Order: sequence, then structure tokens, then C-alpha cells
Amino acid sequence: MNKKADIIPGISLAGINLGTDIDEILPEISNEYSISRDIGVVVLDHGMITIGHEDNGCIYSVMCNSRFKTKYKNILWAGMTVNDVLEMSTEQIAYGGGVVVNRIDGIGLPLPDGYDDFEKLTDFLSLDFVFEYLCVFKTIFDN
Repeated sequence: MNKKADIIPGISLAGINLGTDIDEILPEISNEYSISRDIGVVVLDHGMITIGHEDNGCIYSVMCNSRFKTKYKNILWAGMTVNDVLEMSTEQIAYGGGVVVNRIDGIGLPLPDGYDDFEKLTDFLSLDFVFEYLCVFKTIFDN
């Protein structure tokens, strides 16, 4: 994990690349970060980074919480409010249980459980609601 690595939508977060085998990266980071593992999920540093992987080990998503301070082009970051999202973007759509802004494919802010669609972001979220997580995922147009 590299806390200073650029966030690349649909590719990587914290230097952890989508499509990589989870068992390839764990030895590299096990000496530096606490690791907990459950079926399909690896959590680093008590939730700072959460990695989703398939049964075969292939990483399909990497998510960070608000303790992770790297931002994507100063537009998206974990810990931003709905108001921040509205100020930093011109378009917000619901996709796969998250908010995708400005049609930037492969990165988003997970919505709270039970909320997976909206006309306007403020339909059910207040302006001061905090998106605790930011997620990089396989792009919409990949097969």
C-alpha cells in the first residue's frame, strides 16, 4: 500500500491495482500494516483500506475511508460531504450503490445501505451527510 500513490479510476487506489491477485500483494504489505481477512475481503490498517476480491483472488475493488488523505484530482475524496460533492462536480449519478460524478468511470462514493438510486443527490441525503468511503472499481464499460 502506498498512501501517496495517485488514485487512478478503474485501475488503482493506494498503489493496489485492480485485477491483481490478492495473495500477491499481501506479503508485500504484511510487515507494515495490520491485515484482517474474511471471505472476499481484506481490510488493511483497521479499515483505512478495504480490498474486495473474487474467489480466485482477483481484486475487483479497493476502497479507502476518511483516514486516507489522498484525493482524486482534488475532486473526490473519502470524507467529503454532499455539499462538497455538489460544489466539486457538475453531474452526479447513481451507479452500483454509489455516486459517480462528472461521468468519471471507475471511481465513486458508496451510498448508505438501502439507498441505491436518486434523481438528485439531496433527495434523501442532507448537505452535511459525509461520504466516509471512496471506492475504485472495475469500469462500467469493461467486460
